[in-house]
This record gives sequence, C-alpha cells and structure tokens, in this order.
Amino acid sequence: MAKQKTLSKTKNTTPTNQVDGVIESIGAQGQLITSIENGILVDAGQDESVSVMFGAHTTVGVYPEDHGQPEATLVASMGQSGFLEIEIVGVSISEMLGIKAGGPVSVTW
Repeated sequence: MAKQKTLSKTKNTTPTNQVDGVIESIGAQGQLITSIENGILVDAGQDESVSVMFGAHTTVGVYPEDHGQPEATLVASMGQSGFLEIEIVGVSISEMLGIKAGGPVSVTW
C-alpha cells in the first residue's frame, strides 16, 4: 500500500500534515500494526493537535515505543515493528474492538 504524505492549509494558514495507511496486521499482544512508517511521524507530537483515526475510533498523540501509559489507555506509538502501532495498554485492542487487518488509518497534525 502506498504511503502518502500531504500538506494542505486551513483558513488560518496553519500547516496540517496527513498520512494515510492501513492496518497491516495484528501483533502478538493484539495491537494494530499499521503500514505507516515511524520515520514519517517524527514531527508529529504527543498532544491533542495530533489525531490518529482508525475505523470509528480516534486517539490523540503519537508516542515513543516506551510510552509508559497506564493500563487500559488507548495509545498510538512508534512501535518496535518500525511502524505506527495502536493499542489499548494491557488489552487486545483487536479482540476488544473487533478490529481486523485491512482497515484504514489516518494521522493528522
């Protein structure tokens, strides 16, 4: 799947980056492994200005692999796989939300 990075301007001329991909696979702990390479997200932050959308769900921020978020937190991180990973800490997000490989993922900041 082609990785895409676009740059557009809103009315107040604030730059917005968007990267689109798909859920490539489900990891051993039930995390979603996407097709979005970590290197593309280097400039994305860990605050509310960053939105990670997948299926009908959204989380904010893109964290490092060792994010330290508490149990049951929905978090997107630059995973050990080399790609953006989405998880619910300590829970299989795939089982809990019924998410399978192939679904769309979009990161904006």
